[in-house]
Amino acid sequence: IVAPLNALQPPRRHSREAAMCRLLVLALALRVLGAGADVRKQVVNTAWWPPGTERKAESVGIISHGFVYMTAMMEHNDTLAETTQAELKDVRDIAEAAGAGLENLVDCLANAPKGGAAAVRQAFERALAAKLPKGAALPALTVVEAPGEYAYFNVSISCVAALPGAPRRALRAGSAYGVSARGLLHLESSGTLDAALHSLEHLVRKAGASGLHSVAECTAFLQDVRRAAPLLRRALGSGTGARGPALTVVQAGLEVGKAVALRCVAAVPANGAGGGGSSNGAIEHHSKDVVVARRFAFVAGQRARLTNGTDGFDALEQALSIAGVGLSDVVSCLFFVTDQAQVFDLFDGFFDVFNAKHPPPPARAELQAETECGDCAVMMRCIAAMPAAVELTTAELPGQEMLV
Repeated sequence: IVAPLNALQPPRRHSREAAMCRLLVLALALRVLGAGADVRKQVVNTAWWPPGTERKAESVGIISHGFVYMTAMMEHNDTLAETTQAELKDVRDIAEAAGAGLENLVDCLANAPKGGAAAVRQAFERALAAKLPKGAALPALTVVEAPGEYAYFNVSISCVAALPGAPRRALRAGSAYGVSARGLLHLESSGTLDAALHSLEHLVRKAGASGLHSVAECTAFLQDVRRAAPLLRRALGSGTGARGPALTVVQAGLEVGKAVALRCVAAVPANGAGGGGSSNGAIEHHSKDVVVARRFAFVAGQRARLTNGTDGFDALEQALSIAGVGLSDVVSCLFFVTDQAQVFDLFDGFFDVFNAKHPPPPARAELQAETECGDCAVMMRCIAAMPAAVELTTAELPGQEMLV
């Protein structure tokens, strides 16, 4: 927030009235500062992705409500270790440009070639641990065996970071691991379907929330989407009173011994207190596809039968409108295409929607995966930013430059 002192001076009419105006303006400014200088949506730039690049492509990073959403990073080197280290350097550049660091990562998604998931996990965790301060916890990490944006780059990493200044807590329960920060628990739970669901619920309760009732969003990667998807949907629905999380289900290869990997976000107490069992009231179901938690609208995968995603973007816009937000509020999207060769068609649709009509564009990642929809070309799972808790405009405070 930039608030020039002279902008805080009200017109001089009557000394008492002027004093009251000063106090009012100061109180409003302090409310914004007290809310952590909350930013709804701000583009992040780096030396290699300078300002203005987002007008022609995606945003490499977006700051929103205390989190940093990052576009998938792709590098190609002689060895997997060198590739992972180069990608983590890109992730670090984005995080640092946003005011965070690798130690602030809460969640990452990596894709690997067939049979390479375990090796990618090991390389990622080893490279990251070497760069973290002593005692810093690793982020939740989901690794899937699926082609990425381009065939030449068979490994990519996209991450989410929580800005410094709030408690950060790493938790483990059974096969689930997550990091809690700013009232959201980002986690990965995997194994058999039953084990993954049990561990998911246990972890969320351990974070101080009410189990499956507090899960806002899940992206489920299944070895067999046709058989397991109905079972998963039934289990999550029954666990939340038929009002489950915004759920996106796709098929992907996983590490040995895993039938499912759940990459989820749950609303938990912001102070990190444990105990579990009580609802914090932070989940709002706006429809079967849209769940709002902690000033974010999580939208389940929207289906597109056109390769440029136009019909999916229309469905996304309609879903967002139910929560009172729009396409310009989208901060991150994960796209699943059924044919990697058609990803440039999707980029054309993305440009038209987010660059031309509803800028600035979100951060994004793309994977090739089979979905529940047999004739769909694209599935898009997105997150949008709700209005800030305290949102002042230049009309309310003339002369001030504010990002809220």
